[in-house]
Amino acid sequence: MKKIHLIANAHLDPVWQWEWEEGAAEALSTFRIAADFCDKYDNFIFCHNEALLYKWIEEYDTPLFKKIQRLVKEGKWHIMGGWHLQPDCNMPSGEFFVRQILYGRKYFLEKFGVVPKVAINVDPFGHTRGLVQILKKTGYDGYMFMRPDANAVGNPIMNLPSNEFKWIGYDDSEIIAIRHGSYNSAKGYALEKVKSAFNDCAENDISLCLWGVGNHGGGPSKKDIDDINEFANAIKKTDGHEILHSTPERYVDELKKQKKSLPRYDKSLNPCDVGCYTSQIRVKQKYRAAENMYVFVESISSHAALNGLMKYPDKELSEALYDILTVQFHDILPGSAIQPAEEMAIRMLDHATEILSRVRARAFFALSLGQKKADEDKIPILVYNPYPYEINADLVSEFMLWDQNWNNEFLQPKIYTENGNIIPAQCEKENSTIPIEWRKRVVFNATLAPMSLNRFDCCFDTLEKKPIPICNESETHYLFNNETLYVKINKQTGLIDSYRKNGKEYLKKNAIRLDVYKDDYDPWGMNVTSFKEKVGEFKLATPKIAREFCCLDKEISPVHIIESGKIRTVIEAVFYYKNSRALIKYFLSEKDDLKIDVHIVWTEKQKMIKLAIPTCFNAKTCIGEHAYGNEELYNDLTENISQRYLIGNNKTFAFAVANNGIYGSSFDVNTGMLNLTLLRSPSYTAHPLGERITMPQDRFMPYIDQGERDFSFSFDAGENDNILDSFPLKAQLFNMQPMTLSLYPSAQGTLPVSPLKIDNKVILLSAFKKAETGNGYIIRLFNPTENKQSTKLEFMDKSINLEFSKFEIKTIRADDAIVETDLLEDIIHN
Repeated sequence: MKKIHLIANAHLDPVWQWEWEEGAAEALSTFRIAADFCDKYDNFIFCHNEALLYKWIEEYDTPLFKKIQRLVKEGKWHIMGGWHLQPDCNMPSGEFFVRQILYGRKYFLEKFGVVPKVAINVDPFGHTRGLVQILKKTGYDGYMFMRPDANAVGNPIMNLPSNEFKWIGYDDSEIIAIRHGSYNSAKGYALEKVKSAFNDCAENDISLCLWGVGNHGGGPSKKDIDDINEFANAIKKTDGHEILHSTPERYVDELKKQKKSLPRYDKSLNPCDVGCYTSQIRVKQKYRAAENMYVFVESISSHAALNGLMKYPDKELSEALYDILTVQFHDILPGSAIQPAEEMAIRMLDHATEILSRVRARAFFALSLGQKKADEDKIPILVYNPYPYEINADLVSEFMLWDQNWNNEFLQPKIYTENGNIIPAQCEKENSTIPIEWRKRVVFNATLAPMSLNRFDCCFDTLEKKPIPICNESETHYLFNNETLYVKINKQTGLIDSYRKNGKEYLKKNAIRLDVYKDDYDPWGMNVTSFKEKVGEFKLATPKIAREFCCLDKEISPVHIIESGKIRTVIEAVFYYKNSRALIKYFLSEKDDLKIDVHIVWTEKQKMIKLAIPTCFNAKTCIGEHAYGNEELYNDLTENISQRYLIGNNKTFAFAVANNGIYGSSFDVNTGMLNLTLLRSPSYTAHPLGERITMPQDRFMPYIDQGERDFSFSFDAGENDNILDSFPLKAQLFNMQPMTLSLYPSAQGTLPVSPLKIDNKVILLSAFKKAETGNGYIIRLFNPTENKQSTKLEFMDKSINLEFSKFEIKTIRADDAIVETDLLEDIIHN
C-alpha cells in the first residue's frame, strides 16, 4: 500500500517583490480563507509556520487570530516549523539561529500551546551543517528543506545520497533531513502534483507532497481540495492506497517507524545561489554589526544588573532582537529582494543598533560609578572588556582636551595603567578636521582584565610640533619589521610583496589586490556556482588621480605613510579601475598584526570585486567559520560561504583572515589563491526565467551596491594547530571590540565585581544574558575546535568545571547553583 502525506500550506514571504505591509495584507487574506476551509472540510488540515505572520494576524485581526487558536486545538490547523520566520540558513551566527528558534518557539508555546518537532526551511538558499547540533539541542526530530535543488546541474550538492538522509553535525549529532522538490502548486492544478507524488511512490512505501498556492500566499483553493479529496477517495476504494491531509510531524514519525536505514551526509547543504553570499553587502555588514552589538549589550547589562547597578533591559533587548531576527529573512539578508526591502532592512538594523547603543551607554555609566576621580592633569579613559578572560588589544580613544590650544605646540600622550605604569601610546588624526590642538585620537596597546571596566589615565608631553610619520623604506618598498612580523609594501603597485611571521613567508607578491570579475544582473547567481572570469584589476593611481580622489591642493604619491608611532604604522594606497576608485589602509601593529581597511567607490554594473590573497606555503585546504562550527571549503574556485574567518592551511602552517561582514569567497588549491568576495553589482530581484528578457531595455534600472562601501580585515599566520586554536577568538575580538570612552567618574559608588571568568581562551563565549524564566543567568560557551577542551567557569562566588567534546555547545544556567541546561533553557518540557 502506498501512503502519501499531503501538507497544505501557503508559502508567503513577508517581503520580497513587495514591502512588508503588502505581506501583512496577504497574510490576513490567506489565513482567513484557509481558516474557512478548515471549518468546511472535516479531513482538511492547513499547515503554516513563521511566528511573524501570526503576530500580524494577532495585531490586525483579533477575531481571526482567536479562530486560528480554536482550529489549532481542534487539530484542523497545524503550527509547523516553529521559528520566527524562515531565515537565511548560512549567514546568521550560531547564537542567532538559537535566538531565531527560541523567539518563535516561545511565541507558539504561549499563544497556541504547541511545540513543533520538525523544522521547516523550504525556501532558503542552502543550509549550514551547524544547524544539526542546534536542532537537536532545541528538541527537533527532523528538518525539511528544498534547496539546493536536486536538478541543479553542475552543483556538487545535487548528488545527495537520497532525498531523505541522516544529516550529521560538526559534533557528530544527527537529525533526519528531508529534501522536498517544491513547496507549492499552481492554483487549480494541485491534483497533478499529488498524482505525480503518488506515481513516484514505491509500493508499500510512504511519500510527502507539499501543495498550495505560494510565493505570495494564496494557499489551498476549493477546487484543489475537492479534486484531491475525490482522487484520494477513489484510490482508497479501488486499491487501498492512502492519501491523507497530514503534517510534517506525522510523516517523520512514520519514517522513523519504518526503521529505514537512511544514508548519512556530513557536509553543509551548499553551494546554492552563490550570488546571495554577497548581494546587498550593506545589509550583511549592518546585520553582523547588530549581532555583535546585541551580544555585547546583553553581557554588559548582565554585569551591571548582577551588581545591582541597573535593571536588566528585557523590553529594549526584545525590541532590538525582533528587528535583527526579521532581517535574517531569506530574501532580505541574502540580498534578493527589491530596493525598498533593502532600505527597510537598513532602517530596522539601525533601529536595533540605536536601541542597543543607548542601553550599552546606560550599563557603561552604571559600571563606572565606583571609579576614582581623575587627577587635574589627567584625562581618564575607561575600557570595558566583554570577554571572560584577559585580552590584549590595540585600543583607540577620542576625546576633547581641557581647552583649545592655540599654540603651535603638539601634545604627545602618555597612558598610565591603574597601578601607575606607563604603556606605549601614539596620536593619530582625529575624526574632526578643526586645525587646532583641541581634540585627540590616542592609540595604545593594553591588557584588559576579564569582563570588567579597565581604567587608564592620559597626560601629555609638550612637543614643539607634531612628529612627521616615518617608516623604514627602500627605493621601491615601505618596510615594516618587528620581532615577529615583516611586511613589504611596494611603492610602484601599492600591494604587499612580502608577509613573514617568525621568519616564514606566507604570501606571494602582489597580495591584497582588488580583482574585477565578470558578473551579471542576477542577485541570486542562480545559474552559476563560481565566478572565474577576471576582466581587470584596480591599478595603483597616478599622482594626479590620487590628488583628485583625496581632493588635495597638490599631487601626492599614491602610496604614502600617514601615521607612525610606538603602537603602529599606517600606510595608505590609492587605486583606480575605470571610473571606480579604492583606498587601502595598511595598519601594521607592533604587538598585534596586520589589519587593512578597504574603501571602495564603485560605479561598475554587472561586475564583482574580490580581494586577492595569493598564499605561498602550499596550502591544501581552506577552512571557513560556520554557525557553531567550521568547515573545509571547496578548493576549485567554487564560491564558498563562511562567516567571520577563513584559514588556508596545510598540516604544518596556516594563514588566517578575519572580516567584519563579508560571507563569500573562493579558493584555488592549485595556485594557493584565496579570494575574498567584497561586493557585486547585479540589479534588484532580477530573476532569470528561461529565454525571457529579464532587464528592461527601454529605461534606467537601479543596480545594487553602487557608491561607497567599506571593508575591514585582520590577518595572522603561524603553526597550523596554534592558528586553529587561537584565531576563532581573534576573529570574534575583531568583530566585537572592547568599548572605550573618556569619562570623568563621580567616585560615588563601589567598584563592581567581575561576574564571569573562564580559564581557557580557546572556548568562546557566545551569550551571557538573563534567563528567559526566573532570576538566573544563561552562559553559552562553545568549543570551536575538533579537539576536546576543558575549562573552569567562575560565576560570581560559584564555579563549575566543564568538559567539551569537539564543536560542542554548552548552555549553563547560573542561579542558586550552576547547572547545564538546553539551548531553549528548559522552557519546553518534553
